[in-house]
Amino acid sequence: MFFKEYSDLSAQAVCAKLEARRSPEGGTADLTGLTFRAQLEGEFAPAQLDYEFLNARTLRCVENGETYTAPYGAAQLGEVVLFSHLVPGTDRGWHCILDRRSGAMTVFETWFGTEVPTGVDHMGGQKPTGTKRVEREVQRQYSFGWADLGGGARPEKLHGTTNRLEGRGLYWRYSTGYEMLSFFPSVICSTVVELGDKEGGITAAHPTDFLRIDDEFYILCRSEVEFSGKLWLELVNFMDCAAVGLELGIGEDDAFVYRFHTASLEITGDCAHLEPVTDYGEELMPSASAGTGRGARYAYRPKNFRKPADHAEALRLAQEHSAILEDRSANLMASKNGLPVSDLLVGKHFTVRPDCAPHTASPWAGEKTVAYEYDVLTRDRLRWRRNGGAWQEEKYVCFEPARGLALFSHMVTGDPDYANLTQAVDFTDGLATTVRAQIGCWHSGWEVGSAVQFGTVEYGDLVPPFARRHHFSDDLLGRCYSWSYSKMLNSIHVYSSPESYSWTIFRPDGSGGPTWSSPCYIIKLRPDAYLLQWVEENCNGKQGLVVINPRILHDGGFFFGVGMDGLSLNTTGAYGRELGRFDIAKYFVR
Repeated sequence: MFFKEYSDLSAQAVCAKLEARRSPEGGTADLTGLTFRAQLEGEFAPAQLDYEFLNARTLRCVENGETYTAPYGAAQLGEVVLFSHLVPGTDRGWHCILDRRSGAMTVFETWFGTEVPTGVDHMGGQKPTGTKRVEREVQRQYSFGWADLGGGARPEKLHGTTNRLEGRGLYWRYSTGYEMLSFFPSVICSTVVELGDKEGGITAAHPTDFLRIDDEFYILCRSEVEFSGKLWLELVNFMDCAAVGLELGIGEDDAFVYRFHTASLEITGDCAHLEPVTDYGEELMPSASAGTGRGARYAYRPKNFRKPADHAEALRLAQEHSAILEDRSANLMASKNGLPVSDLLVGKHFTVRPDCAPHTASPWAGEKTVAYEYDVLTRDRLRWRRNGGAWQEEKYVCFEPARGLALFSHMVTGDPDYANLTQAVDFTDGLATTVRAQIGCWHSGWEVGSAVQFGTVEYGDLVPPFARRHHFSDDLLGRCYSWSYSKMLNSIHVYSSPESYSWTIFRPDGSGGPTWSSPCYIIKLRPDAYLLQWVEENCNGKQGLVVINPRILHDGGFFFGVGMDGLSLNTTGAYGRELGRFDIAKYFVR
């Protein structure tokens, strides 16, 4: 998810980029002659913000007693206008959404730079060991109020926070040519899939403000935290599926972007949200790790988590301590809703043959054989060997996520990179999938990397199909499930692209909260069994691998990897609930 490295710009470099262009591009609305005083409410609202629009591109502002002129840009949807300007000589800006029908308005103040904690862990057990400045990231604070056009009274209804967009999916086509999908499984975050992106449309999660004007108009403010740091402010009209907006910040090429855009929208679907139906999100609960003070918001910053620095340290930690398929029932965060451990394998002797090796029934013979032979002793101990080599005994756990389908996992004792094997073996049709995982992958020495092999199983008189195999699948694309692992841990999964997905942790009121995402792959074992594999990249670096049964709405599988507490292989599982589907397959060309 966080593969790109962004320049660590200084505050001076950021200010220099702003000074080079303080006038926004685009924006066709002309506000000449409009004059008002912004009456704003809230702890961080300015005491004075008076506006006089001198012509189509210049305004005069009085901010807390200081008067200045500045270039501005504006765009309009119906009677609602968005205008924006920067404050001369500073890195601050004001971006205002004014409903000219009622006078109600929302004002965003922005600035560059923030201090972030470092050395924390993703569960909050490790206190920060330091901080660092991120100067390129746009910060924001919004306030609600109204425009006093001359003795006008406070409108009966101001803009406010909302959960009315929670669960919505949208396709965006921008006037700049940019295309994306967005999903709102949370009331404080959104996810984005850039279409046509050379990286394959990987899902990214961003903190997002969802604000409501009325049933027709909404305000979205999305911040690319831990990415480029840009801010996107959108005024959306759902009657017409149209938007105008503003892109502000420093892009991937380190160029300063300050421009208006328009966009046409398509609603791709809605997934259910699970707070009480009489809760409209008008008083949003504070979120964990959101912080306090001006600009406070939830932000997921895995690059600042404490983690092994390189492959050697990861291997050292694995050698010093390992917890392989241990009882975790006392762990409050451990899954309590896993599948029952199965004795399906007990007493069986079978061989898993990936297709790179010939089956014994094959008329041809090859020199480079790959075969995993198993002799299962008990429900937690097995013997295995590779390519007819020496037998070795391992601890294992097996689940039966669908009838006759064994999902089991064990370590490869003695492997220099602490390899793990997970097998999905179907004793009803003779097909098998092998996932070999190890510590280290193409972009990290400590995260888990994996390789998949499709093949067959030799067992008794079972005859596998000649050509059909398990295969990578888009069947779950666009589907949304809630997964309940225990009373302490529940989440929403949105399978938002063919190669990635997001998960959102529930907040205490049942609304969607913190969200993040990662690349993944999904393998169709059969219509009632899909294998999902992902790695929490640039976070804990561990592999999750489960089989989802959409008929019984239950999944089960394993977590594997190394952290500061050493090497671990644990079981996991959850009860599912289908929340809805998004019609997005047409946006991906396969």
